[in-house]
Amino acid sequence: MARTTEQARVRRETLRLLAEVEKEGIDIVDRYQNGRDLGRARYQDFRRFVEKVDHFYVFIDLVEERLPQFDPDKQEALAKHLAEIRWRIVIVEVDTTQVFLLCIGQSRQPWPLGSREFLQRRLVRLGEIAEFYNQYGERYQLPALGEELLTAVTELLKSQIARAPGLEDFTADAAMAEISATPAIPRRRRKLPAPAPALPTKPRAVFRIKEMAGRYYADRDAIVAVADACRVAQVSMDQLAVKLGISRPALVLILNGTDPMSNTMVEQLRGFVTQQALA
Repeated sequence: MARTTEQARVRRETLRLLAEVEKEGIDIVDRYQNGRDLGRARYQDFRRFVEKVDHFYVFIDLVEERLPQFDPDKQEALAKHLAEIRWRIVIVEVDTTQVFLLCIGQSRQPWPLGSREFLQRRLVRLGEIAEFYNQYGERYQLPALGEELLTAVTELLKSQIARAPGLEDFTADAAMAEISATPAIPRRRRKLPAPAPALPTKPRAVFRIKEMAGRYYADRDAIVAVADACRVAQVSMDQLAVKLGISRPALVLILNGTDPMSNTMVEQLRGFVTQQALA
C-alpha cells in the first residue's frame, strides 16, 4: 500500500515537472526561434542562451528518469512526447547557435578569456545531437537536421575557436613577463588615503534539513548553499553527484526539496558544506 502511494506521488510530481518542461520549451522557442532575444548577439547573450537551454535539458532529464514509475503504455507515450519536445529545442539550439556565431564573427568583437573552452563544448554538443538522432530519430519519426546546417555550424565553431582565447593563454609567467617588459614610471610619493571601512560580507546560505513523516528533505536555500560550497571546492555539481553516487538531476531534485534523502546523504552534504565554509 505504501509503495503504491509513493508511486502515485512520484507520478503526480512527474506530470507537474512535465508541465514545467513544456512551458520552458515554449518560452525558448518564442524567445529565440523568432529572433526576439538575439539583440546585438554579444558573447554574454550567447552564453545566457546556452545556459537557458542547458537548464531546460536538466528538467527534461528529471522527467525521463521517472518514466519507469508509469505503466508501459503510458511510459512509451511520455517517452515519445519528451523526445519530440527535446528535438524541437535541439532545432532551435542549432539554428540560434548559427545566428550567434555569424553575428559575433561579422562584428569582429573579441571573445573573452576562457571562451575557447565554451566554444569547444558547443562543438562536442553537435556530436551529442547526432548521437541522439541516431538512437531515437527513426523510432520517433523526428525530422532530420540538414547536413548542410550541421556542417555550416561546425565550420563556424572551428573558425571562432581558432580566434578565441583559452584559459591557458593567461599564465603567471606571461603576466610577469609583460610586467617586466614595461618600464617603471617614477612617481612622486603622496599620502595614501585612509582605507575605507570593510563592507559587511553577504552571509553564506545555510544548508537546512526538515523532517516530514520520518523522511529528510532539503529546506530552502539548500541548493544555494551547496552551489556555493562547490564554487569554493572548485568542483561541479556533476562531480559532486558522482561522489554521492547519484545523477545530477537526482541531486537537483533533492536540493530543491522535491525528493527525500537518506540520513547518510544528509551527513555527507552537511559535512561538505561545513568543510567549504571553513576553508
